[in-house]
Amino acid sequence: MNRDEVLSALPCEEEFRAAPNYRKKEIVENLIGAILAQLAGERRDPDRWEEEHIAKAIGYLLSDRYFAASAAAVKALTPTGERADPETWARADDTATTSALRNGLGYAAGKPARNG
Repeated sequence: MNRDEVLSALPCEEEFRAAPNYRKKEIVENLIGAILAQLAGERRDPDRWEEEHIAKAIGYLLSDRYFAASAAAVKALTPTGERADPETWARADDTATTSALRNGLGYAAGKPARNG
């Protein structure tokens, strides 16, 4: 996965903090979408590490925790060699697919951002 390409689209931390909630939500949605697009471009489903962190990011997005959502999404981009116990993160039968995660993101994107 091209981590730098995905991260280059993110605003700086100050811009993210200053953004209204609807914009923070949009930034995180775009970040997760870019990760899923990278997976689709590689014609593969996420491994367990990627799936766990993308799913967490979507959950945080649904609960209006935009900083946590962003951090979880970025963590999904961690290269295999930099993960703890990288051999334990292979796909399993119960690992969500890219399509399932995209559906979850679509559901979260349909919810309004928290006011304030």
